[in-house]
Amino acid sequence: MTAPPDGSICIGCGLCCDGTLLGHLAVSDQSDLGAPLQLLGVSIIAAADPPVFELPCPAVEDGRCTIHHLHRPQACAQFECALSAAVQRGDIPAAAARDIIATTLRVRAAVTVGEAPAEALERQLDEHFRGRIGP
Repeated sequence: MTAPPDGSICIGCGLCCDGTLLGHLAVSDQSDLGAPLQLLGVSIIAAADPPVFELPCPAVEDGRCTIHHLHRPQACAQFECALSAAVQRGDIPAAAARDIIATTLRVRAAVTVGEAPAEALERQLDEHFRGRIGP
């Protein structure tokens, strides 16, 4: 995970883009349906209302968006996870948020190899990224 230069945590982990946090993202602007995404092989479900594109996004490599500087889809620009919002509000320091991201990536890796239950990752995502705190 690489910290973005502006001190925010967005685009630093890729959990929203790689399918960990979300399975799809609603298209919010007609430009999101254009050639830049389709040339990358992004699967767009135009029949959905609103249209969505499936995640993981093929533009993500090593947790980073490779097209962020070329054509960041509006849907991506408008999405903000609860952790990023908390950093922006000043509720949590960016360094602490990066620690949460690192822990989440470790939990995901443990789930992937069968060393932790999938529920452990879901709890981590719910609490820190989806803003759902509860049992």
